[in-house]
Amino acid sequence: MMPTLALLEAFDRHGALLARAPVTRWPITVGRSLECDLVLDDPHVAPTHLHIDRQADAPRTVSVEVQHTLNGALLQRQRHGSGQRFDWPDGAPLEIGRTRIALRLADAPIASELALPRFPWRTLAATMALLALMLAAALGAEWLKADDASKFFKSLPGTLFGLTLAMGGWAGLWAIANKVFDGHLQFWRHMRIACALYLGAEAVALAANLGAFALSWEALSRFGFVPITMVTAAGIYAHLAAVLPRRRTGLAWTVGTVLALGIPAWLGAQWLNHSRLSNELYMSSLFPPSLRVAPAVPVPQFMQEAGALRGRLDQRMNTDGEGEEEE
Repeated sequence: MMPTLALLEAFDRHGALLARAPVTRWPITVGRSLECDLVLDDPHVAPTHLHIDRQADAPRTVSVEVQHTLNGALLQRQRHGSGQRFDWPDGAPLEIGRTRIALRLADAPIASELALPRFPWRTLAATMALLALMLAAALGAEWLKADDASKFFKSLPGTLFGLTLAMGGWAGLWAIANKVFDGHLQFWRHMRIACALYLGAEAVALAANLGAFALSWEALSRFGFVPITMVTAAGIYAHLAAVLPRRRTGLAWTVGTVLALGIPAWLGAQWLNHSRLSNELYMSSLFPPSLRVAPAVPVPQFMQEAGALRGRLDQRMNTDGEGEEEE
């Protein structure tokens, strides 16, 4: 029986094993042809795609020659076309078509044994903490909206059910996508991302409204949706990175491009439809007066600004009335 010199394995893009071939001699070939040592069922692979050999003068060096193929081979983000020859470093994955190939030499060092995973107490604690914080934030917001305690307690079951349904459904959909594309469900990971996204958006909204109130900077409140949108984009990227961990760079560029194009487009649509960049006409969040940092506006200045505002409103009403008469 001939000794095994190496082991050649083929995986799909999700890491599932497609084929395995022990290497008992050099050279070997890879392709769709039945004459190849490793036969692949990939329509983007040529009948004889690769010719792999181990040099006698350098036994640790494996050389690869790309045969006649349209798609070539991809090694460490560098593509090699037909007729090109290159060295294949030990442990580096080689991609041909939609298949990833790995080569394990018989004399290569073997990694140490890994311990079996223990119960993730830290992960459980982080999940429970995020869920508790999200629940506290949601109930706090409902408490501030309620006129009295009785209305709050009456709305409590509906609030809890709606929050559970929304967060569970959101995390569940991402978990299903994770199972389809990566082979792992990871429901609680997506739940943690969803909780962090909710808390981040609430914190940014609170900071924007509080800053606008304390400093009299209305722009913080009017354009608070911009940082909230950025936080939402970061959360969606975290979900996508969990679903497609090998495409994080491309996903980051995609999410960043959509964000960079979407915000100006939305601002432009607001300007065309309402002649303003924000759909917020006034600050809707008020805080205790003790949190005010900006100086109070003198009464004459306030009356003057209110009069100017009334004039603009009267002019707007007259313009709307003339438009209705023309119709």
